[in-house]
Amino acid sequence: MDPGQRRLAERRLVAALRRLHRREPLKTDLRIDALVVELRGDPGEHLPVGHRGGGSLRGATDAELIGVLEGLAQAGKVVIGGRRVRLGDHEAAISDPQMQGRVHRLLSGLRETGAQPPRVEGIAARLGIPPGVVDQLRGSGELVAIGDGIDYPRDVLVDVMTRMGELATHGPLTVPRVRDALRTSRRHAEALLRFRRTRGQRDSVGVR
Repeated sequence: MDPGQRRLAERRLVAALRRLHRREPLKTDLRIDALVVELRGDPGEHLPVGHRGGGSLRGATDAELIGVLEGLAQAGKVVIGGRRVRLGDHEAAISDPQMQGRVHRLLSGLRETGAQPPRVEGIAARLGIPPGVVDQLRGSGELVAIGDGIDYPRDVLVDVMTRMGELATHGPLTVPRVRDALRTSRRHAEALLRFRRTRGQRDSVGVR
């Protein structure tokens, strides 16, 4: 790869990695193959060489691009671990203040519903939170999915599991008992009982 192509590849790789981090801010790192796919879809690929940001890397092989990425790692601009990579200054967090506010409203709204949260996707869509961020909230453990369309904020689920444990000391847990004690629906009660049987009897709800 000639020096000009290498410099272009470095710029494109960093820009592509930055885009992926913005798209999935709660992920610590990303797959290298996903980064290469993102790079090859860069709009600059369709611009002429003399245009700002233009020039094509279509002739570069994946191995050559990974070689450039390794050079960026040596320079401290990215961090590579196995088949995953991140920018050197990346921290797994939602950095956009507007999105932070939306996520806060989502979680606060779910907490207010107690043991009977509505479907997350509908609320998230109304707040302007993309599905990818919802998936990341689940992956980070901020949201815990216990059934089809049933997600609890982690702290709410810990509280619900504690209440169910106390209820269990006074007799067997049944769907009607859980439903009435938690003032929730039969569907939620059934999902909570399934979750408790399979995973919820751990000391904490550390589901990842």
